[in-house]
Amino acid sequence: MAGTLLQSKGMKSFGRYGAVGFELLASIAVGYYLGHWLDGKFGTRWIAFVGFLVGCYAGFSALFRTAKQMQRDIEREEKLERGEDPWGDEDDANDVVDEPSDDATETRATEATPEKSEEP
Repeated sequence: MAGTLLQSKGMKSFGRYGAVGFELLASIAVGYYLGHWLDGKFGTRWIAFVGFLVGCYAGFSALFRTAKQMQRDIEREEKLERGEDPWGDEDDANDVVDEPSDDATETRATEATPEKSEEP
């Protein structure tokens, strides 16, 4: 039973993240061939290179976005294995109610009273 569960998790992750390489190659190819087509229409030779660069940017930004999502998923799985609440706010445990100290109260009290001026 546990082996089947692990295999289904692996296949789910493969399905979710397996298309990243295809997305990278497809975005580069679409950018290049669109630029190549525009080069033919306008009689230039540089638009294909610009399309290639735009495709590279689009592909790698999708790759990095997917890598961040994968990292969040891994951290969530590790928290589940440790028995922590993976969907809770990370700062909840570290939140401390700030209460003013006695020094701050004294400072506010002295600022509120006007200073007496000495008259001769």
